[in-house]
Amino acid sequence: MIEDVQRMNTIGWIDALLQDVRYACRGMRRSPGFTTVAVITLALGIGINATVFTVTNAVLFRGFRLIDRNDRILYIGTQNNGRGCCASYPDFVDWRTQARAFADMGAVADLQIALSDATGAAAEHYDATQITTNAFRLLGQKPTLGRDFAPSDAQPGAAPVAILRYNFWERRYGKDPTIVGRTIRINGMPTTVVGIMPRDFSFPQNEDLWLPLVPTPDVDRRDARGLWFAFGRLADGATFEGARAELETIGRRLASAYPQTNQGWVPQPRTFAEFFVGRDAALIYGALWGAVGFVLLIACANLANLMLVRAIGRAREVSIRIALGAGRWRIIRQLLVESLMLSALGGFAAWWTAKWSVRAYELIVNPPTRTWSDHLLDFSMDGRVFIYLLAISVAAALLFGLAPAIYISTLDVNGALKDGGRETGDRGGSRSLSGLIVTGEIALTVVLLVGAGVLTRSFLNLSTVSLGVRTADITTMLLSLPQGRYDTTGSKIGYFDRLSTRLQATPGIESFALAHALPGSNATRLQAEIGGAPPVDDQHRPTISALTIGPGYFATLGAALRAGRDFNDFDRGSGVPVAIVNQQFASTYWPGEDPLGKRLRMFQGVTPGAWLTVVGVVSNVVQNSDWRTHDPLVYRPYDQQPEREMWVIVRARVPGGTLAASFRREMQAIDADLPVWLGPFTLDKRLAGMGNYWVVGSNAALLSAFAAIALVLASIGLYGIVAYSVRRRTQEIGLRIAIGASGLDILTLVFRQGMLPLGIGLAIGLVASFAVTPVLETQLVRVSPVDPLTLLATSAILILSAMLGWLLPACRAMRVDPVVALRND
Repeated sequence: MIEDVQRMNTIGWIDALLQDVRYACRGMRRSPGFTTVAVITLALGIGINATVFTVTNAVLFRGFRLIDRNDRILYIGTQNNGRGCCASYPDFVDWRTQARAFADMGAVADLQIALSDATGAAAEHYDATQITTNAFRLLGQKPTLGRDFAPSDAQPGAAPVAILRYNFWERRYGKDPTIVGRTIRINGMPTTVVGIMPRDFSFPQNEDLWLPLVPTPDVDRRDARGLWFAFGRLADGATFEGARAELETIGRRLASAYPQTNQGWVPQPRTFAEFFVGRDAALIYGALWGAVGFVLLIACANLANLMLVRAIGRAREVSIRIALGAGRWRIIRQLLVESLMLSALGGFAAWWTAKWSVRAYELIVNPPTRTWSDHLLDFSMDGRVFIYLLAISVAAALLFGLAPAIYISTLDVNGALKDGGRETGDRGGSRSLSGLIVTGEIALTVVLLVGAGVLTRSFLNLSTVSLGVRTADITTMLLSLPQGRYDTTGSKIGYFDRLSTRLQATPGIESFALAHALPGSNATRLQAEIGGAPPVDDQHRPTISALTIGPGYFATLGAALRAGRDFNDFDRGSGVPVAIVNQQFASTYWPGEDPLGKRLRMFQGVTPGAWLTVVGVVSNVVQNSDWRTHDPLVYRPYDQQPEREMWVIVRARVPGGTLAASFRREMQAIDADLPVWLGPFTLDKRLAGMGNYWVVGSNAALLSAFAAIALVLASIGLYGIVAYSVRRRTQEIGLRIAIGASGLDILTLVFRQGMLPLGIGLAIGLVASFAVTPVLETQLVRVSPVDPLTLLATSAILILSAMLGWLLPACRAMRVDPVVALRND
């Protein structure tokens, strides 16, 4: 009997719910305009939330495509005195042997290669990575064709082998399966292709192929920190905190056992986002996520106002239902079902909005010059995104539907029926609720506008910042001399000397220079000892930027020599070790003194280099990736510090694009097997695609778009409350005009109606921005998070938008015919 009663109650509840759904559908059909506006607003608000969550999900949680359980993989580098660095192969072996928090560990070493398919064929540059032979198995992948690396492939003296990326195999070899087993030439060495990885798989960047990491004598040294990073999969039950503590313990043990090479070096495990995106990844994407959350709140606030006005218009209908016995919960449930139905339609439209927005992000927002590429990530809208979309759709329905539903359920039935269906539900409480909602919209909009404003100013500062050099008419390319043919100091210097001679004889080229890093990109960071300063231990030595340059560097880039001399032909390897410092270095370490003749030396790990004598002081050139400050910088002549990898820099009288053929012709006339690693391209183009410039610009564009949407929604909300107030007060306005009120009086009356929520919302928003915008500080260049000019501009934009929103209702109020208004009273 009890079960029958329960069954009947359940059936009755389901029937009532279905009745509410049918009633809601009829109501939406009767009000197509309202339904369309509501669905579009929700599609926009929920859609951009789902878009940002999809991107955030890919970057912070999912990581690389096709890798099994990304969230259980940690990426491990090292750190010394706050300075991050790569790892040594012997350290990696000790970590793998001693760490119990990891099921397995692998290692990665970056590599640039010159590849040709036959002896004597022109070599081309491709990206490659050296990995330990267990790496693919650790990542949960195996070749789709051929075989994986075997431990024997990493033995010194083993025959060279390679595995190709699917996309590279498709692009270069047309998916020819016979490439497996065929011999190609990599850096002049015959190498056998043994496998092809699955489509869309790449790790950890856009590699074209992988080679086994062979622990040669040069690699297997503790002072040779040649690994880009190690990576490990956490064992079952292990945690990130436990793995970090264990690695720190192993690091201290190694520092005690090998003080000359490991003192001060600490293993640093990081998540995918921390390692590949940056330490502030969660903060940056969290800020964008918060911004679109504000947009959704504003959209819901607008809908809440619309629902409130619509509910007030249905006061007589609701009163009749209450008079016939409908309870308060029954009324609330009916209105909430309508809200959920609207939100369901909006959520469905939002799914497609997000889907196409994510595609646009992948195709447009992702630049090719970033250190890691977004298309390596999995941006598919998985179950986590679907659950998030469902959750915010339900939350949105409650946000915009609950307050109007509760309000209308408390109607005075007698009053509503007595007044014959006019908007008697419109009591003072509804106006207060509507005003409160609009005030919240405005406050949220102010926070978004301030955030977008400071980021935009930061981007403008970044785009106009002076690097301290003349970038116009500069063309550059990157060369990397391969091992084997260029192992000696003389062979490296000899190649670039010959290239300099040939390029300077090329028509159109005015000057030629070399540099290990371009302006605006990071120079090598080394610990240093300053001559004459009190001695300090290796934990407290200053860290400086050091850059190797060739003859003519300052003249080519237009940097000014402030004191002393430039490098000359006597600054060779057999000469006195010399250096040139920038003004920032001189003022930091020798304030008020003449830096010429001063000495300093730099350390490779704990090994000190030769003492360098300062022979010149040059103007400050920005040599870091964030472009915010001038680092203390030391320049060394190329002939005393030859590097394999150097940027060739030329100032030319002809467009940079026309120099590509000349570059390749002259460099391959010296060595036919040497390709251009990057470029040629103009320095301006290179700088425009660099990390900090692009990140600040894209974040400013995104936040500005969100702020613009929020501004439009808030203006519409303010327009709505003023327009409704004008309609509600038509008789009052008609009476005022009848007794002599002027158009200016009516205009003032209407404007005063909107000033209260605008003023309060603006004040709250400005105060809130002081607490919220500091999270953007890491993205700002030469502007404060609470920049006064931005706050003033934000206030002006909002007030102007509000006044435009008030204009139409004000004009309508000024045209009220007092005779008609009083007749309708």
